[in-house]
Amino acid sequence: MSKKRRKPSGYRPPPPKASVTPAAERVAAEPAVPRFLGWLSRPPGDTSWPTIPRALARGFVTVGSSPGLLLSSFLLLFLMWVALVALGLEGPPARMVNLLALPPVSTYFDALNGVTIYGLGSVGFIAASVFLVIRSVVLALLAGMIVQLLEGGGNAAGGLVRGLRAIPVTIAVNLLTLAMMVTGSVVLPLLGAGLGFLASVLTLVAALFLFVFAPIVAVREPERPFYDIIRRGARAALLPGSRHLLMCLGYIFLTLPILVALAPGGALLGVNPSLAMWTYALVCTFVHLSFLAAFAYRLMAVEDEIPEQPVRVRRR
Repeated sequence: MSKKRRKPSGYRPPPPKASVTPAAERVAAEPAVPRFLGWLSRPPGDTSWPTIPRALARGFVTVGSSPGLLLSSFLLLFLMWVALVALGLEGPPARMVNLLALPPVSTYFDALNGVTIYGLGSVGFIAASVFLVIRSVVLALLAGMIVQLLEGGGNAAGGLVRGLRAIPVTIAVNLLTLAMMVTGSVVLPLLGAGLGFLASVLTLVAALFLFVFAPIVAVREPERPFYDIIRRGARAALLPGSRHLLMCLGYIFLTLPILVALAPGGALLGVNPSLAMWTYALVCTFVHLSFLAAFAYRLMAVEDEIPEQPVRVRRR
């Protein structure tokens, strides 16, 4: 028998089901959405999934109320930028915006930084792989700290040890994301300029959709086998009525075109960002961590409902 996991502090379960009304009977009589497309369906009124606005609000409050987590992330932002400049990066400063973004956005920038500094070829690929491993360690530690806060631990540092155990899973997530991106860069140009660009964006959305829950599962359930953690995260994403796809779309379109485009002086080459650029990068780092906390909060609310085995679809 599996031990009972702690729900996020402040979580309120859905209200009990009310008596069946005529309107509810009409809704029940409508054709049901196929199980494999349930994640596209409208969530029922008694769903355990927190709404997207509520999850985002909880994420912003959780991160904003933890000085230790904020100071750690801001220090990481500074150290990562200084390290890239020391390796030979010449800008633009807009790359600071997504230095602590979630995969696949951060995976894209790691590959871009490796190619920019060392050029195309084996050296650039090795550099991108090293950046990916470092990114995985940072993501695992941040996930552990955020889960600790959501559980009501109070001290984000207490989640560092738990985050260390999630490093292999975060490395696998980044590798799978990188494999999807590399495969897409080879295959998608065959679709033409317009369709190829759209498909490349959808590839990023698909990677975030399938793998964003895996580091959280690794922190919450480290006793599970490695492959089962990744599968469990994907099954959570496919639960009916989650609106998880909508949240992933929002994050991708916010981080890539919007945050980068609004960076003050971010398109200029140089290694000395202005004070406005540093301030903007810190705000964007806060946004990234808040989204990670929002994803973690949503998973922790429904993790008891995630099936242990794939759901079989009966043919009609």
